[in-house]
Amino acid sequence: MPNSESVKANKVLEINTSHEVFKALKEAFAQDKDKLKLYTELLYNQALLIEGLPIEDPVDFTNSICKIMK
Repeated sequence: MPNSESVKANKVLEINTSHEVFKALKEAFAQDKDKLKLYTELLYNQALLIEGLPIEDPVDFTNSICKIMK
């Protein structure tokens, strides 16, 4: 770049309400708050991992994945 200033951009969260994940969250919100908590924690930890950040409890994360696979 011509100058030493770095380009800054705002982070944007785009939600596709037709996506299966959103539909699952919406259904869990309406019917099963425990499942909603599980889903949101999984998505949060997934986002941390994608960004290369550590998750607080890897064992709990893997247990949650196993729980939804049953």
